[in-house]
Amino acid sequence: MNSSDSYGTAGFPNRKSDLDRDRLRREMRQEMRQRRRALPAASRAAAAASLARVISRHRILRHAARIAVYFAYGGEIDLAPTIALARQRGSRLCLPVISSIAKGSMHFVPFETDTSLRGNRFGIHEPQLHRARVIPAHRLDVVLLPLVAVDSRGWRLGSGAGFYDRHLSHLRTDRRWRRPRLIGVAYEFQRVPIIEPQPWDVPLDAVVTERGYYPLRRPPIRNSDRETP
Repeated sequence: MNSSDSYGTAGFPNRKSDLDRDRLRREMRQEMRQRRRALPAASRAAAAASLARVISRHRILRHAARIAVYFAYGGEIDLAPTIALARQRGSRLCLPVISSIAKGSMHFVPFETDTSLRGNRFGIHEPQLHRARVIPAHRLDVVLLPLVAVDSRGWRLGSGAGFYDRHLSHLRTDRRWRRPRLIGVAYEFQRVPIIEPQPWDVPLDAVVTERGYYPLRRPPIRNSDRETP
């Protein structure tokens, strides 16, 4: 982890109250989002290209026939070079589509080169939702998902809406499931020492940044964690 990160090992584990935990998560989100947005366009483009090179060197795409990707939003690292690489390797791509803001629900649908896209409520481009074309999460091989911060145990701090955690909850509530493989995508500075998870958080299998690929071991899920937001 980066020694310069402001969230050290004395952060989350020593703050037991829910109020302190929520405040620290808000502070981390604010700082990381500011750092992402502050990156110059040239730095973002260079990081996106480096990310694709890192992914090309590992087995992330080698045995992944069906991969979920995302469109960058709010300074997230761009997957455009990675998407081009995945298409070149013959992978079938999917995109998340928000089906209900109120319920915090989403689905994955195919993403072809000729797929028509439109902006959703957040300004993120996504395909139209056709129920007949929905791809169940367990039929995906890999999900490349964005994040705000991630720790070495695989706990991910997301945007706070909980779309991915709800949709991928089968990986948390039933440990027999092994698909899809969850790989967080981040800038290197988004890796932090410790994140105190919420009961509904779904841990990652790995993290990939513009500097490297970091396999993780999903932490054990306690009975008290088997809740949904």
